[in-house]
Amino acid sequence: GEYPAADLPKLMRALSLVVQLPRYEGYGMVPLEALASGVPFVGSDAGYYGAFSNAGRVGKVVPLGAAEAAAHAALSMLARDDQAALSEAARHWAEHRFSARAEADGIEAVYRALWERG
Repeated sequence: GEYPAADLPKLMRALSLVVQLPRYEGYGMVPLEALASGVPFVGSDAGYYGAFSNAGRVGKVVPLGAAEAAAHAALSMLARDDQAALSEAARHWAEHRFSARAEADGIEAVYRALWERG
């Protein structure tokens, strides 16, 4: 069923893992929302999932259509002994790399570089 938007952050924080396996994804908000909620993810090699994973530290990316690899990655993530540290690392990565502030800082850096080039 459908959940009210106001309930989604609480629901996301209650998860242990998000699995998102699209064949095509332009960007990929679901894994990013999971990370911001302190939830690691397993995703297909689509959108920006590879960048979101922080080189596999907070998420695992599997080839498109690789259901068995996704299942293995999910079980591996869930079996980790450091779930609290993983959750904190996920939240920290999302906040410091993909927050609105980080995006604005990146855009500002581009404009400053262009300005300096004249």
